[in-house]
Amino acid sequence: MIISHTHKYIFIKSEKTAGTSIEAALSKHCGGEDMVTPLGDFWFNRNEKGEWIHSAMNAEGFYQHDPAAEVKRKVPPEIWDGYFKFSITRNPWDRVVSLYSWEARNKPELKPHRRLRHKLGMPFDEFRETVRLFREFVKGDWENNDRFYVMDGALCVDFVIRYERLQQDLDEVCRRVGLPQLELPRLKAGLRQAGHHLSEYYDEASREIVADRHRNDLRLFGYEFELP
Repeated sequence: MIISHTHKYIFIKSEKTAGTSIEAALSKHCGGEDMVTPLGDFWFNRNEKGEWIHSAMNAEGFYQHDPAAEVKRKVPPEIWDGYFKFSITRNPWDRVVSLYSWEARNKPELKPHRRLRHKLGMPFDEFRETVRLFREFVKGDWENNDRFYVMDGALCVDFVIRYERLQQDLDEVCRRVGLPQLELPRLKAGLRQAGHHLSEYYDEASREIVADRHRNDLRLFGYEFELP
């Protein structure tokens, strides 16, 4: 999350939407009294060369994924009302696959495992097992991104970047706040199995669960399930 007094904007960072890449790019143009929340020093928060490219500063009392209502509570009314506020959204079905891949990093129960019969020579279809685990994950307890840009059923920010046109929409943000065009680093990549279309993860039940929990994203941004 960033509050830039220099350029008078608030960036509210949603989850699994490339927010870390945007935050890192914006942070290079922050300074003085601007606020940028810190990141953990993990490999996925570094660029392809292993370089640390995020600049944290002055963010005491604020956190990476503070919801919009919490940010509004923490800042003076003239800042909330007067600064340009923006966040990011993403196709819900794509976001949940990304969320599953992220959660599976540290949760063995979400990762495919070879059983004895596979070790004895029976073919192991890793992606088929991934799909089974993913569909169980969808039935569980996870959150949408409403809290970052929706209050009382309406948008509470001035602009929402779409993940699907990330660079184009970031260029528009930069134009509005007076920043030069920014090059986005590629962070938190490589966690998801490549080579499989989004639709391969879903059956009708899991597809409908995601749609139901992302009613606001579908209503506000017109997202639809992507077919091959």
